[in-house]
Amino acid sequence: MTGLFNDRYYLNLILAVLFILGIGASLYFIYSLPAGLSLTDGYQPQFVTVYLVLGATFLLGGFAITAALRYKKEIIVYRDRTLEAAGAATENDQAGKTTISLESVKSSLQQARSEKDILQAGIQAICKQLDAGQGALYITTEAGGKRKVELKIGYALTIGESTVIAYEFGEGLIGQSASGARTLYIDDIPDGYIKIISGLGSASPKYLLIVPLKSGDQVMGVLEIASFHGITEDQRKFVEESAQLMAEKVSTKS
Repeated sequence: MTGLFNDRYYLNLILAVLFILGIGASLYFIYSLPAGLSLTDGYQPQFVTVYLVLGATFLLGGFAITAALRYKKEIIVYRDRTLEAAGAATENDQAGKTTISLESVKSSLQQARSEKDILQAGIQAICKQLDAGQGALYITTEAGGKRKVELKIGYALTIGESTVIAYEFGEGLIGQSASGARTLYIDDIPDGYIKIISGLGSASPKYLLIVPLKSGDQVMGVLEIASFHGITEDQRKFVEESAQLMAEKVSTKS
């Protein structure tokens, strides 16, 4: 019973029902009052207080009914929005599970022979399955006692062939991923941070996934993926496993 009165909707509904019953009872007593007092005129100055009380009661009851109906509508709208959000989350989760396949990456890598072919096949298989806007693959190099990751393979990149892009370990997001051997996921990329240019124009992706290529304890490179869509946990795991396959494949060629 206590739970019933803690529910605002049911409480307003009870008040509305009591209000309607009160109107009926009030009308009955008002109608019966002159006859019971043997009065020829139904209006008497002494009844002004009674009329005011009844008017206030009717007014409060009207507010109660309005609040009850409005709150019911709010509950329905909130429930619909909750169901829509849950449905969208389920749909995205199912989409992430059904559109990715580690087997397709394995198949692509098996057909590759050279290190460049392995990297090219791997990044293309990953980016296509994620419907990524852009991808970049950096390989670890060492010179003068300094370790760097240098861009070797790109997916939908718009840079010149002679352009050299490299980061020292710990430098920038790419260098941080390489130095810490950890995955980084950024879901609030500032506008203009990355530009994807095509014949239809240019646009900026909103999501960035950076995954190290690890073979044992060795970081052999870094994979960077830019996307216009959020990357699910299952998709991130898929990229990490694919990156490890690429690293192991490359290490056997070394």
